Parts: sequence; C-alpha cells; structure tokens
Amino acid sequence: MSWRLFTCDTITGELRRPIDVPSCSWSLSVSDASLATTRDKGTGEGEASSLTVPWSAVWGEDARTRAHELTAGKRAIVLCWEEGAALLPLVFGAIGQRTDTALDTSFSLDSVMTLLSQRYVVREGDFRKGAPSLYLSNLSLRAIAANVGWYATEGKPAGSLPIDWGDYYERGGHERTYWPWSVSNLSCADVLEKIANVEGGPDITFRPYMNDEHHVRLRMCAGSDADPYVGQERTHVLRWFHGAGSVHSLTVAHLAPVERVYATGSGTEDECDVALAEDLTYCRQSDPWPIVEECMSCTDSDDHSLLESRARGRLVADWWPMCQVTCVVDLGDPEVPRIGELWPGDAVTLSVEGYPTIPDGDYHVRLMEMSGDLGTQVTLKFDPMRDPAET
Repeated sequence: MSWRLFTCDTITGELRRPIDVPSCSWSLSVSDASLATTRDKGTGEGEASSLTVPWSAVWGEDARTRAHELTAGKRAIVLCWEEGAALLPLVFGAIGQRTDTALDTSFSLDSVMTLLSQRYVVREGDFRKGAPSLYLSNLSLRAIAANVGWYATEGKPAGSLPIDWGDYYERGGHERTYWPWSVSNLSCADVLEKIANVEGGPDITFRPYMNDEHHVRLRMCAGSDADPYVGQERTHVLRWFHGAGSVHSLTVAHLAPVERVYATGSGTEDECDVALAEDLTYCRQSDPWPIVEECMSCTDSDDHSLLESRARGRLVADWWPMCQVTCVVDLGDPEVPRIGELWPGDAVTLSVEGYPTIPDGDYHVRLMEMSGDLGTQVTLKFDPMRDPAET
C-alpha cells in the first residue's frame, strides 16, 4: 500500500509517466465544512499543494523535454493510492503556476473547480449583440449543472476535460436562463456554486476514477432533487473509545447558539423590507447564554413572506449550540474504510465511548472533508451537529 503520482494530459486524462514527488499535501471536500453560522454550501473541491519535485525525478534528458513534461495548464497530476493491483485515483489537478530553480520545480494543482472558474457558460458563437439566451427548462438541478458543464467544456474548442457530466435530460421542475451579456456572472464554477447554494440545492463534487489502465476521468457526483446529498447509499462505522479504536486524535470544536436574525429585503433606506426571527429561550434560562445576533440580506425578491421564511430558516439552522468533530485515521488499520470506499459526503456512524465532553453513543454524521500527505494518516472532518452535551 502506497501513494503514487503520475503526470497526465489535462484534456484527455491519459496517464503519461510516474513522477516521484517527495512530499505534498492534499484535501478533498464535498462542500463548505466550516463551523460557522453564515456559510454557503458551495461545491466540492479536490486539491494538492506544496509539490516540490527535483529535476532528477522529471522525465527528459534536456530542458525542452523536461519543461514539456510539466507544462502548466497542459499537464496534470493525479494522486493515486496503490493497493495490490488496484490503482485508485484520489486527487486530479492541472499543474498551476510553476516556479523553477536549478535544483527543482515547485507548483500546486489547479482543481477542477479552478479550471471551471476560467470557463464561461456562453454558447460557442453566441457572444454577440442581440444573441439569444441559453434557456434550460423542465430539468432537475443536477441536469442543469450537467448542461452548464457541457457548454463550458465540450462545447468549446479545446475545451474538453476528462469529466463525465451525467444525465443531461433528467426531468425536473427547474429552469435557468443564462444571457451572454451577463458573462461576468457566468463563470462555470460560480454557476455551479449558485446551483448548489439554492435552498435544497444538491451536493456537487467530482470524484476521479480509472476509466481504463491508461486514463483517469472524473465523475460529477450530484444529489437529486429528492435527495440533495451524495454518499448516502451506505453507512461507514468508525469507533473511538478510551483513546483507542479505529479513530485517533479526536477533537471537538464548539459554537454558541444564535438567538436572533435580522433580515433585509428589497427596497432602499427607510423603504427597505425587513423581517425579524428570534427565539430567546437560551437567554431566559436560569444560567443564560448571552444573546448572539446575525443579519442577512435577501435583495432578490420583494416577497415579504419569503423574506420571513428565509429569516426563520436561518434561525432554525443556527439556533442550536453546535459542535464539529475532527479525527485522524490510519490507512493501515483494517477497521478503517479503504481509499476509494470512503469519500466526502458519505454517511458515517461515529461510535464514541469515554470521551471527556461527548456523551457515550453513536452519532450519525456526514464526512465533509478528507486531508493528508503522502503518509498513511488521513484527517477526517465531519459536518457540524447539535452539541450533544448542551441539548
């Protein structure tokens, strides 16, 4: 069992050659995993950074061939976990800005979302005065995301990326209109994030896989209109007890509740629509919490009932005392799911016994982020949950 890295072509995903990278850091996420009260969901990311490669590890006998092997943008790196005969890709990214010295070269990888931030959802040949809009209707949100991705990649010259976008025609009750004149708001990455961030919006993330022994591809994994989460088909089990089990270095971050939300809507100055949502129960206990307030702006609608609904929704989400668990697992532990079996977004039952501030029990959480280096220890961060010691 070990990590292996390969150079490959950004457009096709075709593997070129193994490359010996002494060290790097990597991370995968399914959406924003921060313990915060005012975050958007966002989309998943797969990133690797701090790659420094000695020239002796780069294929080529002269300057031209070495530079060609690591051309920024044109070449990519895929990080794989090798177990027996299986090669399991985990992180794919194009070589970003590269800095060379006489001894080595250093670079980070541009993730899929970074690449898509440099593509715009404008039909080829339609950027002209009076051009029609791109209108997508009667589709699911993930079908809209798939179409958006196609127009930003396959629909452009040399635009291909090794991405399987999924079902372009999945039916649903959603529609989107994208006007060429609004191009500054139409980077593909931003459009996908806006789809994910709508109320009930789907997870959107990209998972690499080996299409054959010579090509890596990425599958866009997105939730459905009925179930916005990915990775809920099965539940992994991890255990912490008295400092042992399959989980190590378990840490818990805590966040106080929010008792009041101020929401502002359309209109200006004293004509601005406003709504207040509050629940002061925690402030009126015998041992009270100090009041915590937050504000939000919703200028995209003049519907007062919708503004009130959004304020109440934010309050419901943030009213509880929250906590977030982070832990470390070792890939050499047979009780730990293997690379390729466990992904951000997956459901996990975290069994805890004997922890100082978490009551004993089984906690049903989602894995939001994985990170590590070229060793066997991987850090797992789970979604925020109601603080079991405070509820």
